[in-house]
Amino acid sequence: EKHVVRDFSMRVLRGNRVGIVGANGAGKTTLLNMLIGRLKPDAGNAKIASNVKLAVLDQNRSALDPETIVSAVLTDGSGDMVNVGGKSRHVVSYMKDFLFAPAQARAPVRVLSGGERARLLLAKILAAPSNLLVLDEPTNDLDLETLDLLEEMLSQYPGTILVVSHDRDFLDRVVSSVLMAEGDGKFVEYAGGYSDMFAQRGRGVVSPELKG
Repeated sequence: EKHVVRDFSMRVLRGNRVGIVGANGAGKTTLLNMLIGRLKPDAGNAKIASNVKLAVLDQNRSALDPETIVSAVLTDGSGDMVNVGGKSRHVVSYMKDFLFAPAQARAPVRVLSGGERARLLLAKILAAPSNLLVLDEPTNDLDLETLDLLEEMLSQYPGTILVVSHDRDFLDRVVSSVLMAEGDGKFVEYAGGYSDMFAQRGRGVVSPELKG
């Protein structure tokens, strides 16, 4: 009986950086999964260009096996080199970019903190060849240093970004437009970041989870 997403249409172009915001339970993750083809809508369709290469970070951090060695997550268990943007780099050098100590390269994933696991997944995703980066609550469990690192990495990412977030400051720094969940399955796109959406709409998300 509940409309999660209805009467919705948009075109995401190459280089767009779209933030999806709204209260918990508003359908943000559902909309994200329909946009990338993980969920099929009851009516209508989502068309994805044939040359799109997805890299996805979900909010459950489900891609990490706790018994895998940290360096093997990045190298897929093959040697000490990782391919980053078409260039080969030593895995320890690449890990330093994400604030890891060299000794952590041989540690199992299970000893990492929540923030370190988030950083490891970001390192893996940003190393993968992609032109569409999909992030669902990427700032969860991140300290300020790691958050600054994420924002810097995203500013250098050459492709398209879709991101669900409750962090308004992060959205202001990263996105070029915001999809706002207005209720009853309605999403409206606003140009600019969260503050621009707030100025155009006259109010923001009424949610205790929204930070900033």
